[in-house]
Amino acid sequence: MTSNFRSTANEAGAMILRSIELENFGLYAGRQRLDLVPQRGRPVILFGGRNGAGKTTLLEAVRLALYGRRALGFRVAQSEYEDHLRGRVHAGLDGKTANVASVGLEFDYAEGGVVQRYRVNRRWTVKDSKVVETLSLEKDGAPVDAVPRDEWHSFLQELVPPGVSQLFFFDGEKIAEIARDDPDEGLAEAVRGLLGIELVGRLRTDLGLYLARRNRREGGDAAAKLEQTVREIAALDRQIAEKAEHVAELRSRQMSHARVASNVRQRFVAEGGDAASRRASIEAARKEVREQIIRRETEMRELASGLLPFAAAPKLTKRFANALSRAGEPSIGAEAAALRERLLSWRATGEPKRSAKWNGAHWHDLEAFLAADAAAPVDLAETSVSELDTGERRKLLGKLSDVRETVAARASLLVAELDSLARRLREIESDLVRASGQAAGVVLDELLLAEKEMGAVEAELKAREEEVRMLEYQRATLDRERRHMLDAQNDAAAGEERAELANRVGRALQQYEEQLLDRKLAQLQTEFVSRFNHLARKGNFVADVRIDRTTFDATLIDRSGREIRKSALSAGEKQVYAIAMLWALARTSGRPLPMIIDTPLARLDSEHRKTLVERYFPEASHQVIVLSTDTEVDDALLKRLAPSISHTYRLDYDPDRGATTATPGYFDDEHSGEADSALQQA
Repeated sequence: MTSNFRSTANEAGAMILRSIELENFGLYAGRQRLDLVPQRGRPVILFGGRNGAGKTTLLEAVRLALYGRRALGFRVAQSEYEDHLRGRVHAGLDGKTANVASVGLEFDYAEGGVVQRYRVNRRWTVKDSKVVETLSLEKDGAPVDAVPRDEWHSFLQELVPPGVSQLFFFDGEKIAEIARDDPDEGLAEAVRGLLGIELVGRLRTDLGLYLARRNRREGGDAAAKLEQTVREIAALDRQIAEKAEHVAELRSRQMSHARVASNVRQRFVAEGGDAASRRASIEAARKEVREQIIRRETEMRELASGLLPFAAAPKLTKRFANALSRAGEPSIGAEAAALRERLLSWRATGEPKRSAKWNGAHWHDLEAFLAADAAAPVDLAETSVSELDTGERRKLLGKLSDVRETVAARASLLVAELDSLARRLREIESDLVRASGQAAGVVLDELLLAEKEMGAVEAELKAREEEVRMLEYQRATLDRERRHMLDAQNDAAAGEERAELANRVGRALQQYEEQLLDRKLAQLQTEFVSRFNHLARKGNFVADVRIDRTTFDATLIDRSGREIRKSALSAGEKQVYAIAMLWALARTSGRPLPMIIDTPLARLDSEHRKTLVERYFPEASHQVIVLSTDTEVDDALLKRLAPSISHTYRLDYDPDRGATTATPGYFDDEHSGEADSALQQA
């Protein structure tokens, strides 16, 4: 089944990631190789891992394998790149760091209808403060000799341009970036490169230079001015590149100083410096706690001198209350004696008449019973209580009720509060002991120095970034002048046949650029509306979209023709907007590349998550690698996605080893047995 899918996908020119191999990279200790080839009709390979297990590391490994330093951005200095790599080399819990790390990627790529198999590997060797990178590139099992080794970086970027890959390899942060209300300038630049506009612009510039040189012979000043403008733009490009590298170095220094300041700040806290700076407030807190303890103890003593002792003898208190309740009632002995007298009178007179036959034994037993009750001992407590008048007994009963309902509960609460205040007082006393530490003063001086150095670097960084912005503004101004001169040249009549031809070509390129942009934008708009409505819960919520030709900022149009600003969308709809835009751009690019999506559902509600699982993941591409937590793709969503899943992996971080291992399965799902042979470890 897998081979059938490979042939079908490759016939269509689709790129397929076959495997990724990591060695001592990030959380991955040793060497681990993961099979990524999907089955036919099941495009999704699902990776599951909790936060911090190494999901994003896999996406980073793919980018580094293809682009090296360029994976971190256009303006990253070599020293910053080496610092980043040094931090990505696996380190064990014992603090020992591996000397070598590598990432490898094997993929199929169709060129001219012929499927080629590539294998790229970047290996980094740590030597003291330097990191040495080694790149190997093979095609169909042999080194790529048709391209010089020092141009392999450029060759890989031409295979899968970085500007295009960000539309296929992205994470939740990229989605959030596009979902923001303000226009995304980085995305606009990537879109222009994706739509092929940059190449046409370069052709127009070359033709303009040709025309300028031809016109120079005719005494025109346009040639000199245009050539001067082009030279100035090239000089500004060099300055911007140099300044950008300096900015990257400063950012690296800033991060280094920030780490130093953070470490010193932690030492300052450990030495009691934070407590020393808060000594007055700590002493005030101690005084307040002590006053609260005195108030609670005073209230407890008042309770102890009052009714609290009764609460310590609940049975005796209950008996006393019963005696008070029965006081004033006739005793059992007196009632028994009165009943005996009546019984004897009844026996003597016979009135009222008796129907039963009573013999002497009956009378004797009954008389003995009543005589015994009459002679029963009297309860002294009841006798004593009965001497009290009704008002005094009622008053005593009220106090006994307070003992049961109020005094005992208040005493328990006071005890709990005193325990809590005592613990708080001990903590405050400990802080005061720490505040008296002498070492904190020394560390404070070191902290102030570290923060001063960090502030100086930040100030310089801000100044250099402002210089870069000014240079970029100057370049944009010159570029506008260059375009105006080119447009003016195309409108001017040329005397010679070749110049006329160049003019016609220039005008044709200008028209082509505009028409290409219009056609691509029309295609992008159609794709976006289709993708957005496919993912949105509101059906045909969007009828059209207007995309600015310069900024590529999008304005949605509803079915009534009203504009819907991105800022008016809900948080979930903004996420759907971003995903739909990425999907539409990918489809408009015409490049059949695989999708790698890292934690795409974190910011979505349950309804939008279900929609993406059912409508986006299975359709986004011929190969979709999803990196998810167990809370994103949970059991319910996993069942919905199951028909599209080829195989799954689970990323488990072992705190005892300080390393992550990838094993088949997704949090004990039914796919756990489908990829038993996919993982190879060395």
